[in-house]
Amino acid sequence: MTDKQDIRSAMYQDAYYKGFQEEPRFEKVRQVLASFHAEKVLDVGCGDGDVSVMIQNVLRAREIHGLEISASAVERACKKGIIAKVCDVENEKFPYPDGYFDLVYLGEIIEHVFDPEHLLEESHRVLCMGGKCIITTPNLAGWPNRVALLLGYQPYPMAASPRHESVGKLLIHEPQGQWGHIRVLTLGSLLRLVSLHCLTPEKVLGCPVTVKETSRIFKIIRLVDRLLSRNPSFATRVIVVARKLS
Repeated sequence: MTDKQDIRSAMYQDAYYKGFQEEPRFEKVRQVLASFHAEKVLDVGCGDGDVSVMIQNVLRAREIHGLEISASAVERACKKGIIAKVCDVENEKFPYPDGYFDLVYLGEIIEHVFDPEHLLEESHRVLCMGGKCIITTPNLAGWPNRVALLLGYQPYPMAASPRHESVGKLLIHEPQGQWGHIRVLTLGSLLRLVSLHCLTPEKVLGCPVTVKETSRIFKIIRLVDRLLSRNPSFATRVIVVARKLS
């Protein structure tokens, strides 16, 4: 096992998305999925399979596959009925034939890879003609990051250090789970990159993040976040639905 796989495996000692049902973006993803029909689905970066199970339940897909760099996470996913395989998705070819899937889900994965080009090329390759790709990712130009940079602070989705990720961030005193983000994109950059890889964006949604703090300042932040996230360009997270047309 490589050093990278060792690191990823250590991250999966507990559930991949603890409390993910509470995150606003998953409600948005469910709403998007509810309008689809897909028999064969691939969850890239499937973790321990909890999100894959959610996708399968919404779509009632016949096959749900997952790719993940952590062998221990893949083992957990397989126990949940996911056809999961170990794969370094930014360097290795996806272990599937061309045009195999109706839907590819890239949930919070593109910001974790050095080479998003390979990730998108392989996602395009394994999609059938007319198949769809759903991408969710933090927005580098989201309103909190614009405010932070204007005031001279570190953007929230990017850590200055893997051991001290809150360093240099405004109103943050504890780790927030941003470790491992490598290429955080603006919405404009993401849409351009998707288009360059022959995926045609069809829908763009913004969504807020979960803010659990209950002090007055964070209540105000939560309200502003909900309002501004209606405009994807300012949203803290974005969801892009793209179709393979060529």
